[in-house]
Amino acid sequence: MSEAKVKKRSRVMKPFIKYVNVRHVFPTRYVVDLDLRKAVDEADLVDPERKVEVKKNLKKLFEDRYLNQKEVTSEKKAAGSAYFFQKLRF
Repeated sequence: MSEAKVKKRSRVMKPFIKYVNVRHVFPTRYVVDLDLRKAVDEADLVDPERKVEVKKNLKKLFEDRYLNQKEVTSEKKAAGSAYFFQKLRF
């Protein structure tokens, strides 16, 4: 596929923000090197306008990471990012 077509198809992602109890997070063998704690702050989630801005920033972060998957240094992180961006099969 051409680079323009890949960029167009990668804009489909729609991030969401949700509070999750840490004890309910299931650890896996996959690791993705995205630091979301810097992008999302609890104070930003109170204001609805600020929450929209945070979602836009997350979308940009995810799209950049999706388009630059080949630049990952670690093999383990590369496998994790490939798994993270894989289509779910229900």
